[in-house]
Amino acid sequence: MQKIISLSIREQIYNGVKEQILKNVYKPYTLLQIDHLAENFGVSATPVREALVRLESDGLVTLIPNRGAQVTGICDNDIENIWEMRRLLEPFAAHLSLRLITDKELDDLESKIKNLKVNPFDHDLYIETDKCLHSLFFSHLSNDLLIEAIKKVHEMSDRLRYFAEESGVEMHDKIIEDVIHEHLTILAMIRTRDPERISAPLYTHLMNGERRALEARAKSSKTHSEN
Repeated sequence: MQKIISLSIREQIYNGVKEQILKNVYKPYTLLQIDHLAENFGVSATPVREALVRLESDGLVTLIPNRGAQVTGICDNDIENIWEMRRLLEPFAAHLSLRLITDKELDDLESKIKNLKVNPFDHDLYIETDKCLHSLFFSHLSNDLLIEAIKKVHEMSDRLRYFAEESGVEMHDKIIEDVIHEHLTILAMIRTRDPERISAPLYTHLMNGERRALEARAKSSKTHSEN
């Protein structure tokens, strides 16, 4: 990590460590030592401790007195809770945003999804299309609390994605094909501007997302147990 040169030291440490956890650089159960982090960031121990306290409130670490913190693990219950929250929040946000999403946004996203269909193993494009689709449901909202709640569960979803990839669970062609089909179906329903027609495909997509995440975790657990 580069030495921080900024007035917002605490915020940058918090964001930096959080990003490393979400991207699975700091893997589940990794011990984050205060002295080591302070040395990496080129700061004293105090802002590191404060950052770790915030990360514990996010559910990403567990504080260990006089040592630092341990990155939290990922279990089936975490996956189920995250997708339950997404099923509660995203359909509601979609209903609010349906008439605010522009045709240009839909056209641009549809072009990306069709490009992904031609290049199904372009990982960066896959991530981009997924984020673009789901951000449509909150990017036009004025309710900051709702926006922050959705962003938080999306961050946790991203952590699960990186965890699965780092654990050697590949996105095989059937999964990618299914996700593309689900995304195009949702996109078509958004174009109708009918709240009743968006609910079912979005709910189904989120249910399938939970199932895929649970299957990925099961495969990664099996892989680790065999090694």
